[in-house]
Amino acid sequence: MRRLISCVAAWAALALPALAHAGADGGPGADFPALPIRWIVPFPPAGSIDAVARVVGRKLSQVLGQQIIIDNRAGAGGRVGAKAAADARPDGYTQLFTLNTTYTIKKDLFRNPTFDPDKDFEPITIVAETSQLLVASPKFPAHDVRQLIDMARKHPHEINFASSGVGGSLHLAMLYFESQAGIDLVHIPYKGGPPAVNDLMTDRVSLMFFNTPAALSYVKNHQLQALGVSTPKRSMFLPDVPTIAESGVPGFDISVWFGLSVPAGTPKAVVERMHAAVAQALADPGVRHDLIALGAEPVGDTPADFAQRMRRESEAWTQTFKQADMVLE
Repeated sequence: MRRLISCVAAWAALALPALAHAGADGGPGADFPALPIRWIVPFPPAGSIDAVARVVGRKLSQVLGQQIIIDNRAGAGGRVGAKAAADARPDGYTQLFTLNTTYTIKKDLFRNPTFDPDKDFEPITIVAETSQLLVASPKFPAHDVRQLIDMARKHPHEINFASSGVGGSLHLAMLYFESQAGIDLVHIPYKGGPPAVNDLMTDRVSLMFFNTPAALSYVKNHQLQALGVSTPKRSMFLPDVPTIAESGVPGFDISVWFGLSVPAGTPKAVVERMHAAVAQALADPGVRHDLIALGAEPVGDTPADFAQRMRRESEAWTQTFKQADMVLE
């Protein structure tokens, strides 16, 4: 955690001159921002990405001197909001704050994608990252990953799982888990994470992958069972919960990150100013405290680093889908 925080602070120090001088030559974006900025978050309120966006957005409004307006555009696993952002005027006043799957999976998973993340967006920064938890309803009879796998193999296509929507990060995490564990489950898609978890708590559905920031309170209040962590290392927030990799699915590794981008064609000065401002916001002790309390670790990398990670993960997911011969409408 110290390494991550120190990196954010370092980026903020380097970024401050850019924040002061971006667009100083009077070119496109020189007066940015002169108006409030809209962040399209393509998922419902009250989920993990919405919570992270609001924590960072509040501080960013102070840094930039303009309000960051959170615009929740849920639907189709994040594709509705992403399409709206891709179609927005490239002036920096409409931005996309979304999960990694929007940037790394959509064009390869869907037969007729409505946008191309490689062409339609200009990356600014990865704001924060976290793990996912494989959770179960309170009454589900399997209490760890090994028991779940054994149960699912004995009863193929009988156990169901919820997701925030077809093709969303929670759905894809479970598809990956099914393929790696050699099991067959039944998918019940919802319009966002909150309604899915409501049915999970009342035992209407059995399983779900859930972003750690949003899942913590439910697990700590015994409203959900935590079966396994999606990353190679255990979560610092739930150290007693084993990883999926150590629970019978070797090599399992899915992280979740929250990335900020603008429509392609946005002036470079705007991208630089936004990156500098986000780095400054993430260096604030109060923001770091609030993000960590949500279960998210601050990042604040450069646009180039963001683009490189997007390409690397996109290649990995593409290979996964080819091996599974999987395409969605």
